[in-house]
Amino acid sequence: MTKALTFFSTLTVLFFLFSSYVTAKQPRFYRSISPTSLALRKEKLSHLHFYFHDIVSGPKPTAIRVAEAQVTKHSPTLFGAVVMIDDPLTAGPEPSSKLVGKAQGIYASASQNDMGLLMVMNLDFSEGKYNGSTLSLLGRNSHLILI
Repeated sequence: MTKALTFFSTLTVLFFLFSSYVTAKQPRFYRSISPTSLALRKEKLSHLHFYFHDIVSGPKPTAIRVAEAQVTKHSPTLFGAVVMIDDPLTAGPEPSSKLVGKAQGIYASASQNDMGLLMVMNLDFSEGKYNGSTLSLLGRNSHLILI
């Protein structure tokens, strides 16, 4: 080996040893917190019961496609379609039943091979015990829904 190669090899080994030492001394980016140390109350269970109406056609749709990719029209899963929603939440299954809130947000067809919607929405409650409360949702809906 030449002197330069030996020097760089030694320098590299020292660098890795030093960086391992420095990394070991750094605090972790997470830590566990005990619920009792935060004086949290005992868990409480709430049961929400309402009906979600996603109206995609007719004179007053509540779900409107706002964007799509070029491939969307040829995709069996409507991949690339993006829909904005302002859907009523009602106390009963009939759309004319008492309005208890709104589901407002976006869903998009995010799968090329099967039906899978990326859903981002806020449930905004306007009646009863939860009047003025919101519940934010983000997740995948894999049920067959036509958009």
